Amino acid sequence: MSRNIQSELNFDKNILSILANRGITTSEEIEIFLNGDETNLLNPNSFKDVDKTVDRLLYAKETNQSVWIYGDYDVDGITSVSLCYLALKEIGINVNYYIPLRDEGYGLNVDAITHIKEQGGNLIISVDCGISSHKEIEHCNNLGMDIIVTDHHEINHGIPNAFAVINPKREDNDNDFKYLAGVGTAFMAILALYKKLNITEQAYKYLDIVAIGTVADIVPLVGDNRTLVKKGLQLLKSSKWIGLNMLLKRIFEEPLSKKFDTYDIGFIIAPIFNAAGRLEDAKMAVELFVNDSHVVCDNLIYDLINKNSERKEIQESILNSALETIESKRLDSKNVITVADKNFHHGVIGIVASKIVDKFYKPTIIMEIKPSEGIATASCRSIEGFNIIEALNSMSELFIKYGGHAGAAGFSIPIDNIEKFDIAINEYAETVLESSDFIKPIKIDCEIPFYKISYDLLDKISTLEPFGFGNPSPLFSITNCNFSNFRAIGKDKNHLMMNLEKDGIEIKNCVWFNSQDMFEDIATLKEIDVAFKLKMEIYKDRYQYKIFIDDIKPSNHINNKLKNTFCLYETVFPLETIFYTRKVLNDKKLSINFTNNEVTIVSGRENVGYLDSQTQFLLKNLKENFNTNFSVEVIKIIQKEENFNIHIKIHKDINFVSYAIKEGDLFKDIKNFLIGDFNYNYIQKNVLANIFRKKVNTLAIMEKSRGTRTLIETIALYYQSIGKKALLISQKDYFCNYIKISKTFIKGYDFYIFLDCYENEELGTNSALIISKSILKVKGFETIVDSYSIPQNINIVSESELFNKQHIYSKKLPFNDRFEILKNLNTLSEIYGTEDIKVIL
Repeated sequence: MSRNIQSELNFDKNILSILANRGITTSEEIEIFLNGDETNLLNPNSFKDVDKTVDRLLYAKETNQSVWIYGDYDVDGITSVSLCYLALKEIGINVNYYIPLRDEGYGLNVDAITHIKEQGGNLIISVDCGISSHKEIEHCNNLGMDIIVTDHHEINHGIPNAFAVINPKREDNDNDFKYLAGVGTAFMAILALYKKLNITEQAYKYLDIVAIGTVADIVPLVGDNRTLVKKGLQLLKSSKWIGLNMLLKRIFEEPLSKKFDTYDIGFIIAPIFNAAGRLEDAKMAVELFVNDSHVVCDNLIYDLINKNSERKEIQESILNSALETIESKRLDSKNVITVADKNFHHGVIGIVASKIVDKFYKPTIIMEIKPSEGIATASCRSIEGFNIIEALNSMSELFIKYGGHAGAAGFSIPIDNIEKFDIAINEYAETVLESSDFIKPIKIDCEIPFYKISYDLLDKISTLEPFGFGNPSPLFSITNCNFSNFRAIGKDKNHLMMNLEKDGIEIKNCVWFNSQDMFEDIATLKEIDVAFKLKMEIYKDRYQYKIFIDDIKPSNHINNKLKNTFCLYETVFPLETIFYTRKVLNDKKLSINFTNNEVTIVSGRENVGYLDSQTQFLLKNLKENFNTNFSVEVIKIIQKEENFNIHIKIHKDINFVSYAIKEGDLFKDIKNFLIGDFNYNYIQKNVLANIFRKKVNTLAIMEKSRGTRTLIETIALYYQSIGKKALLISQKDYFCNYIKISKTFIKGYDFYIFLDCYENEELGTNSALIISKSILKVKGFETIVDSYSIPQNINIVSESELFNKQHIYSKKLPFNDRFEILKNLNTLSEIYGTEDIKVIL
């Protein structure tokens, strides 16, 4: 990731590393990821058969045909049906819906299609199902009904003979995005329809429904899915759908002021809708979305919440039973865990399978045996590196029907084939999995210094939301950390908690869930490396930084202070933070004060607040090591019950002030401001002497690493200080303080600097400098060619090669360390430096 992008976006390299890990590297990609909205969505007509679908729906509208939405009974199916019902009804289409009971099985079925025909149906739109229902679609055709399939599941048996088939996984789509959920696929059809009717904006009000189904179906939150969910989460607090609005008010405190996230959907909202389809009839969940009666919705919410409570009890009972079977039969020693029982409830076996995968990290299949039907229905959940649908494809002859994704699938199987399946799936796993595949991977996004855990970092992390599958919450690491107050917590003492300490900074009450078996191993350690996720919470009107531990291991390497120093140098400003005060700030002109080893916020001469320990550590070390000064900008003041929350930006103060009267004293002040105790090098001295003593136009042949920026800023500060203007002309993107930059010549400036370019303009004496890497001949300019040599004791290396070397030089080192190398340049036997060591030669 380039430094230019880092500066341009005001994102430090840690955040950019997280984006790079998600395949987002260019400025354009980053801009869309962070700020993309519904206008950045794919053209819905780039999906095959969307045009046909729109035309068929408009024909149904014109002829008042009966359109039926047929969906699956999970949350993706429920939201897909609700979306299509509401959207089609709004534009005047005669629409009904059908969701099968779970006992009818997944997908289209012949009896249901016949029922729809008997009810006068003319057109069926399947949502979140249908791609594998070839026989049922032929039955629909034979009854004289058209059927449009919108589905997102794998196309394992070819495209069915439907009127239209919309599926993001079709190879003949005009786009490459294959990850839409069922509800996202249905939304593309609705968006195209509304676009044809010139009411595109009206389609976006359904995105809260789309977000619920997308998150619940655990599709990757990248590309269009991220945009759909991000916008949908924003709509939740003011949802237009009466039932959903009432539900949110029932289950959340102050939903109107809440910032909803994917956790709220995945673990609180979606399970309530899911409970209906798991235990009874998913139609009641659809009814909550589409009904506009407060009384009806209130009753539905009561029933759904009760069903969810019942679902939790059944789920817990089945989970315990499955775990007992696994333990007694030692099923966890196999490559794939399969458990089948007639007492299991098909409505929760998917959740149970997921929890068993979490515990053992092995592919898991849970089956409900139905003796009266001679079959079993199964839910499959997999691990990284084991594509469950490919596994099922390899033994398709064993199933009555099956379908799903790489990570989750389902099937129906004759009871007599269960044992054959168990053998086959384990033999297949033996060929594709290795022992290392059963170790749950911990993918750390980046290592960070402890002082980085601050409001600024967490605020920037929030811009990467929504998090979920495909865009997980970032995982950080910190090394050589001390810990204290280590204890077991929770009702069953199955969680661990500790305080983490480093660099004089402490974060309390860091939690490691379900890790009680690690207590003895950790308790004996002195220093630890920690992998963790971060969250910001509010307690008593103050922000707190919370660490949720993923893993811990003993520290086994030397603490690399150089890496932390480089990270300190690379701090990107402005930093956003908050301080707290009970004083009313009449004057918003604040400054930062360094006294008694503390960093305080000052108004006039009065201390009005303190910064958190992380920000204090950062500012103190920047000032001490790099002589950095700071200024404060008040962003907003929020009055709370306990205090005032003062949101501020801390800027790097680059203002130059000199009270010198003599020109020589002014240049001395400029030099000290820019390079401290260092002196200008050969080329810098000669160029400045030519311009300010000899007063001639000058051509400097020099490398960028020889200090072009310092040279430019010296000239710029001089002209700024005497009330005149300098212009830098460069054809390439270039950033430099204190001087205006242009790609073309502009008249009216007192001095011009041409960087690796020159336009033949009429210039006065002592009014221009050309800096070039290659030798030029320019009439009217005195040429100075840089002259320097690299001593034999100096090795020019990359930055990464500096680590673990003894005598090193980099511009990222503190002033004192750099000056020490300069003083001993000729006496040290070996010095390792990056290209910027050339500036002191």
